[in-house]
Amino acid sequence: MQRIRAIILVFCGLFPMWLCAQTFETGGVLGLGYEFKILKGWHASVEGDVRFDANFTHYNRAKIGVGTDYTFWKKRMKVGVEYNFLNYHDREDQLFDNRHRIKGFVTIAPKFGAWKVGWRCMAQSTFRDERRGDYKFNPKTYLRNRFSVAWSIPQTKLKLHLSEEFWWRLYKPGDNIIDQLRTVVGLEYKIKKHHTLDFFLRSDNEVQVKNPENVLYVGVAYTFD
Repeated sequence: MQRIRAIILVFCGLFPMWLCAQTFETGGVLGLGYEFKILKGWHASVEGDVRFDANFTHYNRAKIGVGTDYTFWKKRMKVGVEYNFLNYHDREDQLFDNRHRIKGFVTIAPKFGAWKVGWRCMAQSTFRDERRGDYKFNPKTYLRNRFSVAWSIPQTKLKLHLSEEFWWRLYKPGDNIIDQLRTVVGLEYKIKKHHTLDFFLRSDNEVQVKNPENVLYVGVAYTFD
């Protein structure tokens, strides 16, 4: 148990470096997901989450997503597509804004004993309602790359995971830069065979933009299949 506590403290101690010296705020994420099997290797999923910011005082966004994926090569590779319906609330204008997002991704995640390392490449486009405003870029398209590592702690129902992800902006010709980073550290607890709780810290940081936003989220997600 001392070794487990030490690893958790090390992971959590990394967050101040990612938040840098800029002003940031805190928030929370509550998630729920369900996955079911269609055929061997082929699954579908339904998920949703609610996100709060402004130090847990403001409803920021709700998401409902449906997707399907196919796993092959001895469960080391996965390809999939997903659709998200997003509802945002603008703090300044006090308006609600609905958006639609489509994603396509490929994941490579081999296992090495109790360890699992992974890389996910995802292309996403987010469409906003032109009836609610005039947008210079619509849709906004990104290429997201995430690198992750997870450790299933022997003789326990716990799994530690750590990931780093960056958003490469593709919608602005001549200025295609990385403008957002996401770091996640979490502890997953398998309640029983088909039920899992994931407790995590997530740091969302804008970079290379004016007035970057930095938010540290505390989150919990429950998934079942």
